[in-house]
Amino acid sequence: MTLAVADFRRARLTLPKICGASIWQHAVLIVVVLMVLTPVLFLVLGSFSKARMPSEFSFWTLSFDNYAKVWSDSSTYGVLANTLWFASGSTAVGLLLATGLAWLVERTNLPFKIWVYAGVPMTLAMPGMLQAMAWVLLASPRIGFFNKILMSAFNLESAPFNVYTLSGMILIEGLRMVPTAFLMLVPLLRSMDPSLEEAAAMSGARPTSTLRKITLRLMAPGLIAVAIYQFTSALEGFEVPGILGLPSGIFVFSTKIYNALHSASSLPAYGDANALGVVYLVIAIVATYLYSRVISRSERYTIITGKGYRPRITDLGVWRWPAFGLVMLFLIVSIVIPFLVLAYVSFLPFLQVPSAKAFATFSWANYLKVFSNDTLGVILQNTFMVTVAVAIGTMIVSFLVSLVVVHSKFWGSKLLDQFAFIPHAIPGMVMGLALLWMFLQVDKIGTNLFGSIWSLSIAFVIGYMAYGTRVMNSAIMQIHKDLEEAAQVSGARQWRVMLRVYCPLLMPAMVGVLIWTILHVVRAAGLPLMLTEGQENTVLAAAIWNMWDDGLIGTVGAIGTMLMLVLLALTLVMRVIGFGRSVKLQDASKS
Repeated sequence: MTLAVADFRRARLTLPKICGASIWQHAVLIVVVLMVLTPVLFLVLGSFSKARMPSEFSFWTLSFDNYAKVWSDSSTYGVLANTLWFASGSTAVGLLLATGLAWLVERTNLPFKIWVYAGVPMTLAMPGMLQAMAWVLLASPRIGFFNKILMSAFNLESAPFNVYTLSGMILIEGLRMVPTAFLMLVPLLRSMDPSLEEAAAMSGARPTSTLRKITLRLMAPGLIAVAIYQFTSALEGFEVPGILGLPSGIFVFSTKIYNALHSASSLPAYGDANALGVVYLVIAIVATYLYSRVISRSERYTIITGKGYRPRITDLGVWRWPAFGLVMLFLIVSIVIPFLVLAYVSFLPFLQVPSAKAFATFSWANYLKVFSNDTLGVILQNTFMVTVAVAIGTMIVSFLVSLVVVHSKFWGSKLLDQFAFIPHAIPGMVMGLALLWMFLQVDKIGTNLFGSIWSLSIAFVIGYMAYGTRVMNSAIMQIHKDLEEAAQVSGARQWRVMLRVYCPLLMPAMVGVLIWTILHVVRAAGLPLMLTEGQENTVLAAAIWNMWDDGLIGTVGAIGTMLMLVLLALTLVMRVIGFGRSVKLQDASKS
C-alpha cells in the first residue's frame, strides 16, 4: 500500500512536468524553426522576384530572370573563383599557423608555454576590420608607411608592397582565423595517446618523420573538421575583403552582394543580390554538411584509450628559442603592430610617415573630437543596447535549446539541434539580405522593424545561436539528470529547476557565451551595414566603416584604439574563466 501511494504521488508530480515540458519544448522548436527558415524563404523568393524594391514584392512577379542575368555575366565566375581562393587560402594559412602553434604548446618543451597558450587567443581582441585598416596604413601603395620608408631609403620608383590584392586579403584573413583554430586544435593534441609516437621513436624515426607520418595522420580527422569549419567561417568574411578588396575591384560573394546594394553609380539590384546570395548559401551549406559528416564519424578515429597516459614531449633542443621567437613574431604581426599603428595615427593631426617631426605633432585632438561628438554618444548607446540584447538573447535561446536537446526525450530534439546549427552555414551578408527582405515584408503591417536596432539584434541572435548551443550542449552534458529529477520530486516546477539547478552550475559556460557574443557583436560590420538606416540607428562597427570610407583616419584610429583595449580586457576575462573552468574539471577528474 505504501509503495502504491508513493507511485501515485510520483505520477502526480511527474505528469504536470511532462505536459508542461512538452508545451515549452514544442514552443522552442517552433521558434527556432521560424527564426531559421523564414529569412531563408524570403531570400529564395527574393531571388525569383522581378520587383524593383523588396517592399514591392508580389508572387505575380516571380521568374528566373535574376539567375539568368547573374550567370550570364562573366564577372560572376570571377567572383566565384575569388571566393573559393579566398576561403581556401585563408583556411590554409590559418590552419598551418594554428597547427604549428598548438603543437609547440602541447607537444614540445617550448619556453613560456603557459603564456603562449594564454596569449594566442588574445588576438581575438583584434577585429578583422581594424586589422585590415592597420595593414592598409602600413602596406598601401599610396600611403603605406612601409612603402614610403623603403622607397625613400632605397630610391625605389614603385611601392614594394601592395596589400590591395587577393594574396593580401588571404594573409590578413588567415591571421584572423588563427586563435579559433588554435583553441580547437589544442584539446586534440592534448588528448592524443603517444604510444604510436613512442614506438616510432624507439624504431629510430626522426622527430620530423614521426610528426609527418604519425602525429599528423592521427590528427587528420580533427584537422579536416577544423579546416571545413574554418572554410565555412572564411566564406562569410566581409570586413577584410571589404577593406582590402573593394578599393581594387577584387570581389568575393560577400562584397559583391554589398556592392550590388550600395553602388554609388546605380540603383540597388536586390534581385541580383538575392540570386548571388542563394548560390553563396548553397556553397556554405555544402561545407557545413561535410563538417557535420566528419564530426559524426569521429568515433572511428578514437585515439584515447582507457589507460593512463601522458603526451610525449618533443625536445626542440637548440630550436627552443628560435621557435619561441617565431611565436612572438606571430603575436607581434597579428596584434602588436596593428594596435601600434592605429594608436600612432590616433594622435596625428593628419596622416604622415613616422618620424621625429611626426611625433612632435602628437595631440589628444582626435580623442577630444570623439568624446565631444554628440552623434557618437547615440552610436555608443545603440551599440550597448544591441550588445546587451544579443548577448542575453543568445544565452537564453542557446540554454533552452540545449536543455531540450541534451536532457529530454522530446521527439524533435535532434531536429532542433540541427536547425540551431544551420545559421552557422548562412554567411552574415546573406543573413542580412534575407532579413532585409523579411523585415520589409513584415513592415507592411506597420511594425517598423527594418532599420531599427531591434532588427539587428534579432539577426545577431539567429547568427550566434549555433555557437551558443555548441557550448551549452557540452556544459549541460556534464550535469547529471538526477539533479533535475530530485528537484522535481521535491515539488519544484520546471522554471524553478532551470533557475535553481541549471543556471548556477552553468554560470561559467553562460558567462563564456556572453563574452564571446559581445566580442563578435562589437566587431561585426556586415549585418549592421545591411540592416540599419540613418545615424540614429547606427552601431559602432558600421560607424567605423563609414568614417574610414570618408577618410577620417585619425578618428578611426582613436575609436579603434579604445575599442581594442576594451576587447582585450573582455578577452582576458574570458581566458580567466576558461582557465578556472579547466582547473575545476581537472580537479573533478582527479577526485
